[in-house]
Amino acid sequence: MRVWLSIALLSAVAVGGQPAQRFVLGGEGVTWRSGGGHRDPTVLFKPRTSRTREDTTNAPGDAIEFTHRRGWISPLFFDPEVNIAARVLRDPGFIFLEGAFYGVGIDDQLRGTVNGDHQVAFERRPNLFNVSPKLRDVWVLLDFAVPVGIHRVRFYPRNTVVPDPQYPFHEDYLRAYEVWINPTATATATPDLLVARNTANENAVVDIALQPQYVRQVKVRSLSEMPYEFDEIEVYGTGYMAEGVYLSDIIDLDDRATIGPLQWREEVIGDPLFSELTVRMRTGLDDTPLQYNIFVRDSGNEITGFRDVYPNAYYAQPHTERMPLGPEDDRNWSPWTKVENGDLTTAPVPRRYVQLRLELEGGLFQTRAVDQLSFDYLVPPIADGLTAEVYPRLAAAEQPATFRYAVRLTADGAVRGFDRLEVDTNIAATAVRAVRIDSLPVAFEVEYIREGGFALRFPRIDRDGTLLEFAFDLPIFRFGTTFSGRAYNSEAPGVPQRLVPGEAVVFAADDVGELSGLFVAIPKSQLGKLVGEIAVARRVFTPNGDGVNDRFELSFNLLQLVEVAPVRLEVYDLAGRLVRLGGEEEWGIGPAGFVWDGRAVDGELVGVGTYVWVLRVVADAFAEVHSGILAVAY
Repeated sequence: MRVWLSIALLSAVAVGGQPAQRFVLGGEGVTWRSGGGHRDPTVLFKPRTSRTREDTTNAPGDAIEFTHRRGWISPLFFDPEVNIAARVLRDPGFIFLEGAFYGVGIDDQLRGTVNGDHQVAFERRPNLFNVSPKLRDVWVLLDFAVPVGIHRVRFYPRNTVVPDPQYPFHEDYLRAYEVWINPTATATATPDLLVARNTANENAVVDIALQPQYVRQVKVRSLSEMPYEFDEIEVYGTGYMAEGVYLSDIIDLDDRATIGPLQWREEVIGDPLFSELTVRMRTGLDDTPLQYNIFVRDSGNEITGFRDVYPNAYYAQPHTERMPLGPEDDRNWSPWTKVENGDLTTAPVPRRYVQLRLELEGGLFQTRAVDQLSFDYLVPPIADGLTAEVYPRLAAAEQPATFRYAVRLTADGAVRGFDRLEVDTNIAATAVRAVRIDSLPVAFEVEYIREGGFALRFPRIDRDGTLLEFAFDLPIFRFGTTFSGRAYNSEAPGVPQRLVPGEAVVFAADDVGELSGLFVAIPKSQLGKLVGEIAVARRVFTPNGDGVNDRFELSFNLLQLVEVAPVRLEVYDLAGRLVRLGGEEEWGIGPAGFVWDGRAVDGELVGVGTYVWVLRVVADAFAEVHSGILAVAY
């Protein structure tokens, strides 16, 4: 069922004097089960026995838990006292028979063994249609299509668990049996596992306890030559499903919008090493992420092509005029992009339509749960386009350099504009200067300069085609440094808009438009190095405490690092004995250094002589070692 509602959940939040609207899903906001109260999502699936169809569900495969904990979602949780066998009746799950002929009514009988109907049973006894039915080596197989946690299997004939004298078949229980399970039943087939075998069963109700585990298939095999029946084959679940996917509705923001950071509250259940939550977002220009194509015919009724239409027009056509559903509409919708908690999406913005996808993975008793997810947004947006580039795009590592930066605003309609910019750097800039708007110098303020970036303020830019330019100074230390950035409107500081790399202006005659962007490379000769130039203040020092020449100082630049890495200084005597181990520290890209006061591991001053220093840097991909000679004198 499609649901069309107004955006009642989008409450206006006063941000800096201008309204930013907020979308809230879960927690105390609109319920997860509602999907957000907008247009239902569309999910393609292929039943076992028919062509691809669409479903409008927020929880594909019914693998999301909505009720176990109020206001939260997680992978589906199974109460250990609840029989989940009926899940095999949901596509693509199924129940089927092996080892015997499918006679009249067998499908109905099989469904009756898992649907809770105590009047319909799977029967293996002589009747008018089969006077001599096969009894031994008959298998009833329950396939859940995906692994589910189980801990118990039970089966029995009618008039046992539920008394019913109308069906006095309590003696027709299975006298000999095997029970098998299979965890995955995939093409790379994991073998079936035998979990129970009884060749002299005397219990009408067979109740088998299992070690809690994930199982996709449960198989009951008859070893009996006597007639029997199954009123119900029950499978009792436990724990959480290994995977669950949640899809929001197609969220309508009313108009093109700048979308702020995505935020959510998450809880880890059990060991965090065994579970994961991935949140993704995509943005669209219309409200139908799938393609609905119908054939185009000429006057002779020959097919000449196809065209994309809205769903109602698609389903209004005869079946013969409709192409198979899908694929995803990549012209009007972006791919799914991963979003970190508190970060901006990398999907195209501004756009009117948004959809969210939460992927939860874990184990039986280790998983993740999500309470509330939200983001603020601005209508109208800051801009319809913010194209940014930096120049030059090649600079020698470790050397002082000046970079020019440009941002061009485009507006297809009303926009808010921006008056503040943040630029990401991997080391603190030494200066930010020469700010111009459309080539004219303007008053500006450098709000901060720190490790990781800088911010500056200037008069608001809100006209189509306006160009902001400025310069900043810093050395680079990594191949592929990217000076990404975000634009802000000071009246709504919580909702920035990401800058998009591209050609904003022609900086110089050698500025090739196709290469425009925010990426800066270093010369090939400097690639593959973790440590740049090493400077030793003095190779001979006298640690006698007189305050003159008392320390050995080593300084260097760390290059290429994407994350902090262990760095340590070791000092050896000429016999190869470790004299001193400098404290191993975690350093990031840029300047670093060590100081040695001449004391050995035991805290005593070392003797006069020659020593070897060794500098070690260990990154994820490889390690680098440098060494040199120093001398101690008194």
